[in-house]
Amino acid sequence: MIILYGSNGSPFVSRVRMLAYVKEIPIELRPAALGTPEYQRMNPLNKMPVLEHDGFFVPESAVICEYLEEAFPSPSVLGTDIRERARVRLVARTVDLYLSGVFELLRAAADPSFKVDVTAKRAELNRGLDALETFLADEGDFALGDKLSLADCALVPWLFYGNMLTASGDDSLTRRPKIARYAAKIGEFDLAKRIWGDMDEAFRAFMTRWKAEQAASKAG
Repeated sequence: MIILYGSNGSPFVSRVRMLAYVKEIPIELRPAALGTPEYQRMNPLNKMPVLEHDGFFVPESAVICEYLEEAFPSPSVLGTDIRERARVRLVARTVDLYLSGVFELLRAAADPSFKVDVTAKRAELNRGLDALETFLADEGDFALGDKLSLADCALVPWLFYGNMLTASGDDSLTRRPKIARYAAKIGEFDLAKRIWGDMDEAFRAFMTRWKAEQAASKAG
C-alpha cells in the first residue's frame, strides 16, 4: 500500500500526485496530522508531504518523486541521459528555491496582518522567474520540450498560485515569453486541469475556514 500524507492544496503534495497520475500509481491521500507525535515520527521536519510505502516513510516532495521514479520506472519522467536529467532537476530545484515567494506575496495581499518583506520576496521571485525563462525549452508542449517530466510535475502545481498572481493584475509571468507560452500551453492538458481542479477545491475549503477563523477572532 502507498499512502501520501498531505493536502491537495499544497503544491508539494500535488507534485507527487501528478507524478502518480502520470505513472498510474495507486496512492491513497490522507490528511497530514502536523505536530502530532505520530507525524513527527514519520517526518521529524514536521512538513508535508510524507510518502508511506509498505511501512517505509519518505519525506520531501523532490525525494518522494525520485523514489517513485526508481520504484516505478515506466514511464520515465526524469530523462534519458545525464544532461537531460540535470535539466529536469534544475527546473524543479528552481521552483523549490526561488519561486516559493509567490505564496507569501498572495498571502500578504489577502491578509494585512501577515508581515513579510514584500520587496525582498518580489525580488527573489523575479530572480527565479528570470532563471526559469532561460531554462525552459523554446518549443514543445512541456517544460523541456516534447516530453512530460518531473519539471512539469513541479511547475504545474506552482502555476496554480502563479496564475492567481497573474489574475490579480501582476505581469511577472506574462511579460516573460517562454513562461507565458508554457503556462498557456500546459493549461490545455487534462492532467493540469485535474491537478488545478483538486487544488482549487482544497484552496476554497481552506479559505472558508480561514475567513471563519478571522471572523471569530474579530468577534471575540
